[in-house]
Amino acid sequence: MKFQFKTTATMKAYNNSKWWIDSGIVREIIVNADNIKIALEKYREIVQERDYISISNNALKRPEPMYRDTEDGGAVQVGYVITAKTDFNNDGRGWVAQYIDLWVSVAIVTNPFETEV
Repeated sequence: MKFQFKTTATMKAYNNSKWWIDSGIVREIIVNADNIKIALEKYREIVQERDYISISNNALKRPEPMYRDTEDGGAVQVGYVITAKTDFNNDGRGWVAQYIDLWVSVAIVTNPFETEV
């Protein structure tokens, strides 16, 4: 299966007045995996290598579900909120690690041309 990850990054509430992060720092990621657990591990590797954002084993084991409201007043899970960490420039005094939230929408991508009509 192909999993598509679309991510919005935000600062944790306790430090969003001091630090700023580009919400689109993590671009769209598509990975091939047999299940969501493996797909999330691949997502973590890409985010670490490409965007210098680290996700701990604990954070990956226990991501918070992210929901979207439905028309009938219910809610459906569309992804996860994952706590991560990245370094920020401390006004020229070096780098400091800060925690961020990754709001990750997950979808399964299919190719309509792979099936017979």
